[in-house]
Amino acid sequence: MGLFPFTLIPLVLYTFAAVFLYDHSNYVVEPGQVALHPFWSKAVISFTLVSGQSWSLSYGDLLVTVAIVLLLLGMLRSASTNRGTVLGNIVMVLVLCVYIILFLTVPFAGTSVFFLLTIVALVDTLSTVSISMVASHSTMDAVPD
Repeated sequence: MGLFPFTLIPLVLYTFAAVFLYDHSNYVVEPGQVALHPFWSKAVISFTLVSGQSWSLSYGDLLVTVAIVLLLLGMLRSASTNRGTVLGNIVMVLVLCVYIILFLTVPFAGTSVFFLLTIVALVDTLSTVSISMVASHSTMDAVPD
């Protein structure tokens, strides 16, 4: 489980939705419009708050929320120092590279939802590498000469 980057889960979910749930023939973004596929703006749940304000959670909001929760789990896991830490960090950087390449080159990934997922993957990669470096350094300090 140490080599598995949690940020891969939102990437797979987003790609699955893009390939199998999008109606690509009707999706055209005019110049100056925000590139957000209608699927990601559909409401999963909607209700009225006590204040009287209507609130809804879209599929895009839900996916970003899941990514943030997975980011927390990845940060909690990153404090361990085992043999797979370096390889796990390499896999995490590769997942980040896939996010960036897809965002820049694939039309269905050019949305604000995917951009936020890319930022979550970036924060996950940077924090995990930083935390594992500090954890390994403190482990080395604990070893007597």
